[in-house]
Parts: sequence; structure tokens; C-alpha cells
Amino acid sequence: MGVPAPVESGTDSVRERQWVAAARGGDPEAFRRIVELYQDRLFTFLLRMVRHREEAEDVAQETFVRAWRHLASYDERWTFRTWLFSIARNLALNALRRPRATILSIEGAEEDGHPERAVAATTASPADQAITGEQGRRLAHAVETLTARAAMIFTLFYQEGMGIAEIAQTVGMTCGAVRVALHRARETLRQRLKESV
Repeated sequence: MGVPAPVESGTDSVRERQWVAAARGGDPEAFRRIVELYQDRLFTFLLRMVRHREEAEDVAQETFVRAWRHLASYDERWTFRTWLFSIARNLALNALRRPRATILSIEGAEEDGHPERAVAATTASPADQAITGEQGRRLAHAVETLTARAAMIFTLFYQEGMGIAEIAQTVGMTCGAVRVALHRARETLRQRLKESV
């Protein structure tokens, strides 16, 4: 997988490492804190990938179940976030391979009378909440038109704040491929936002 991403030294990451260590020792309360730390961020990431609210919720839940069961295999040279999001990515890719009767886009969610599904993509994280009104709807719609991989990389970079190397580790790509995919996603979004004015 390459060189492990550096472990951050901030207070939150120190606290997180303590929770991970306690959870590995069998402390369910410590693991609950990890879930609370990542649940919204992981859901947003998965929603960008699978594009279906219920599927994203299911995959997020399965991600935490898998992480709890396999904590002993977590390699502390890697950031916990990278490990957790890698599990989520693999489960989401499996979910995308399964046949599904309906995959709702933003427009489809609005049309089927479930507006909460439509706004999920723009309200699931603080970064999304900062963008409001028409601009937020246009951006959410534009992101929905990206491929699942491009949307995933865009979300990890802009909403999760991951660097190129950490994204590469998470999604199983080279750093160069991540840079190219991110550049193309930006260009695609820029063009689609222009077209939607």
C-alpha cells in the first residue's frame, strides 16, 4: 500500500488513538466514541458513492460492525481514518455490484415525494451545510453526475480533508491517479455548474 500516512498530533487524534487502543482491548464505550466521531463523515462519503440514502446507511452500519470485529487486524502505522474509510469503500463497491431495483438521484428523490433524500447530499456534513440555497442544490446535483469514484475522491479531499497520499491509500490508487481524477472532477463540476446557470 505504500508509505503509511502520518499520524496527526492534534488533541482529537491523540484522543482517537486512546479510544482505538481501548476498543482493541474490548471496551465498547471507546468504540461508541469512535462511531460518534466518524458516523456523519462516513455516511456523507458513502452517500456520494452509492447515491442512495438507505444503502449508504446500511453500508455505514456494516463498516462499523466490520471495524469492531477486525480491530485486532488494524495496523497502527496507518491512520485509523484511512483504515475505516478503506473498509467503507470496499463494502460500498460490493453494494454497487449488487442488483438494486431503484437508485435514486437527487431529482428522483424529489419526484418520489421524499425530499429528505434529496437534501441528504447537501446537509450531511458541516462542509455541505455551509453551502445553502440554489448554489447548494446546483453543486449537489453536479456532484451526483460524477462517477462514483470521482465523487468519492472529491468527497475525501474537500469534505473529509484527506491529502492525496491518504486518499490514494484509502481508494487503492496511485497518488498520480488520484491527482488526475481530482483534477478531472473539478473540471467536470466547473463545466456542469456553468451549464446550470
